[in-house]
Amino acid sequence: MIRTTGARVAAVLAGCALFAGCAGGDAQHGPPPATATTTTAAPSGAVSGSPTYDRIHQRGRITVALRTEQPGLAHRDPASGDYSGFEVDLARLVATKLGLTADQIQFKQLPPGAGLGSVSSGDADLYLGGATAEQGRSAQLLAAGPYLNAHLGLLYRQSGPAVTDPASAAGRRICSVSDSPAQAAARALKITDPDKLLGSNSLADCVDQLGSGTVDAVVQDLPAVAGYAESDPTNLAAADLPGGQPLDYVVLLPGNDKPLRDRINQVLRAAIADGTWQRLYDAALARSGIKATPPTIP
Repeated sequence: MIRTTGARVAAVLAGCALFAGCAGGDAQHGPPPATATTTTAAPSGAVSGSPTYDRIHQRGRITVALRTEQPGLAHRDPASGDYSGFEVDLARLVATKLGLTADQIQFKQLPPGAGLGSVSSGDADLYLGGATAEQGRSAQLLAAGPYLNAHLGLLYRQSGPAVTDPASAAGRRICSVSDSPAQAAARALKITDPDKLLGSNSLADCVDQLGSGTVDAVVQDLPAVAGYAESDPTNLAAADLPGGQPLDYVVLLPGNDKPLRDRINQVLRAAIADGTWQRLYDAALARSGIKATPPTIP
């Protein structure tokens, strides 16, 4: 499983809490009386003009929607309830830079469609789940980032045929998520016979079929298959599938919040510049053997 933990990320990144001041004070005597020269400092991480930040401030926590079970990117341990993965760590980084502490972050695991809807309805403040800017626009949401460039990838069994490229995939039974961008890209690349590119309701179901030998490989976004390979390196391996246009994963947020969009972009740029992005990616996904370089943020 993924080795990056919320506690470690919080220890590295923690700043001032949103609602507890950083400076000490005598609680018994209370704040000094207001005068004409007294000013109230904005909370650490405050985003001026952001309605989403204001809701977070009033609520006392940030709610982040994630895709359903996705090792390496976003995974919830069924026993402990702890969340881990690259997208989880990036969400914690953003929350910390908004002045929040670890216990002020609430995660919700949702299917992709529900994740977008949760931001539109206000049930979640952000969504990190492999969504694209185009999907965000269709839901009238804003996009920050990208935080990851996702090429197409293949997942195969270590004990089975090494399905690593179009040549070795030809004629093989390959599972993909029905009506997904990855399935459309695989069809366009003609990686196997049309009748052998099989659809399923979820990536997890495709992986189950791979494990049972029903299919020879799974085609999906490379970070997704890399996460499964990282979680079970004895039995699974992943390969980069060349060709096609990579998808840009973005952070989706309410469509009326450009100030927050700009702040998240600042956080991501800084994480890329100081090496934090690479460290978080490597901790979550590098053991799969799939390397990645930071994206370019406009």
